[in-house]
Amino acid sequence: MAATSRWVASTLALFLTLSVNNAFQTSSRYHHNTGNTFVLIRDDSLVLKAAAASNDSSDSDLLDFRTWCTQKGIVTPLDLDVRTDDDDYRFMKYSDDKSFASRPDKINGPILRVSLDACIVAESPEDLAVELVKERDLGGKSAFAPYIKVLPPLSSPSLQSMPRFWSEEKLEKVSEFDGGQIYQRVQSVKKKCKELNLDEWALALVNSRANFLLDRGYAMTPILDMINHNSASTTTARILEDELFLSVENEYAKGEEVFISYGSFSNLETICEYGFVDADSNQCNQECVDVRMIRQLPVQVTIDDQNDGALDPGSLALLRSYLVSPEDIEDLLANDESLSINTVYAKPISEAVEEEVYSFIASFVDEAIFDAKTGITWAQEHGEDLIETYLVCRVAVLEKGLAFMKRRFPELLY
Repeated sequence: MAATSRWVASTLALFLTLSVNNAFQTSSRYHHNTGNTFVLIRDDSLVLKAAAASNDSSDSDLLDFRTWCTQKGIVTPLDLDVRTDDDDYRFMKYSDDKSFASRPDKINGPILRVSLDACIVAESPEDLAVELVKERDLGGKSAFAPYIKVLPPLSSPSLQSMPRFWSEEKLEKVSEFDGGQIYQRVQSVKKKCKELNLDEWALALVNSRANFLLDRGYAMTPILDMINHNSASTTTARILEDELFLSVENEYAKGEEVFISYGSFSNLETICEYGFVDADSNQCNQECVDVRMIRQLPVQVTIDDQNDGALDPGSLALLRSYLVSPEDIEDLLANDESLSINTVYAKPISEAVEEEVYSFIASFVDEAIFDAKTGITWAQEHGEDLIETYLVCRVAVLEKGLAFMKRRFPELLY
């Protein structure tokens, strides 16, 4: 099973596509298209049944939330469930409730319909964090009180797993193993919270759960933010007449967990924004290494996991500009009228220069691999499973990048 988030803390930054065409291409019998209007057929089998217990929410809170969802007209064939033998892993599954005999054995297509009136909406993530705090502080007077009650508190393990809530000592230690990538991102978030006087609980929830509605801003959307992530899941969404429709192309059987894709995120992004690493199925992972040269600014080289470890063209061009002499560039420009100072570095200058560029990069990648492997040992010794997974994945991508460079120059020295 793909590594996924625990819904109570880390679920969604899905960018919803407002397609001009019908985004729901599916065989599900629960919908039909009537010209310009998409209809999700509503029956009792499509109303949320949240009956699972939660460490962060009481049974009564979940029942109140269920009632609130029904009142708000939220429709879904999914149930909330929990696996007590798997660290209380919470997930949304295709309901296998036997009271709905007419429900098909498998489902794909529409899985959720939510009125935008049931969402907390604002123009920016920062504004949304402010609105969330306002609703929280209203307590029972808030129109969103039942929803806010099932959101995780700051003290919950699911929120505390996010790097922004790690101790400074832990952050500094991990920076020894990943080139400071997590540390730099966390410092950026903390700086934003301080400068804008944002509530760290609210910003964490918005960053990990809010969805973008294009011209409508950002939204905290009930139920949608409880569905876990798998990058292999094909997910589409659409807004019609102030209702959000969410659909998946993947097929799910009764009782099976349903996944959506939050977007194209690297493991660094998912661990920082959601507190998990999609180790088994991440189709978008990449790793970065800073290449440092005397009297030059560092160059961040990106290694693409899905492109067989290829290096990003921008960093190669910049490093070529550092290593080639001005005289060589003048000769190239004089002898090739198709080149300009803006394009001359886009392709290899010569085999010798290109091998020197790869050699520089390989030496820093090799060092990064050593650091990450050291971190894996540390994580194993300290029971830090999340950090171990993050670093194991980092090593795999870095080694793929090193192999890519060696294929280009088999005798590469570094």
